[in-house]
Amino acid sequence: MIQEFVNTFMAKKAELKVIFEEKRPEDYQEIVKAVITILSDNEDYGSPDPERIHLIDDGEYQGTLIFIIAAKRYQPDDYWYVKVGYGSCSGCDTLAAINSQRYDSPHPQQVADYMALALHIVQGLKKMGEDVV
Repeated sequence: MIQEFVNTFMAKKAELKVIFEEKRPEDYQEIVKAVITILSDNEDYGSPDPERIHLIDDGEYQGTLIFIIAAKRYQPDDYWYVKVGYGSCSGCDTLAAINSQRYDSPHPQQVADYMALALHIVQGLKKMGEDVV
């Protein structure tokens, strides 16, 4: 866990909540992008770049998504990653379960659940090359 990211997340929770109130995320990539956007908002080179999120998905109906995020730089040498497990149905996938209840706009409980997923993503972010074995 990168404490600086958690602190930024906590300070900008209201901004993220607005994003989820306006539009429900259809997939985990949208949640990761929203999180990275608030973590890097108005930051110069060196912070995670929400426009440079790369996805590895070797699963089919279920599996693990690996998001690799490059730093804002011409030729970045800093990267972060986060792993997210997913399932094939609302009974075994958190986001599918949240989105299975359809409303005209995101329901307050759905928004709270998206925020919980976003917190888990922030807590799971790791900088490449700094892993503790």
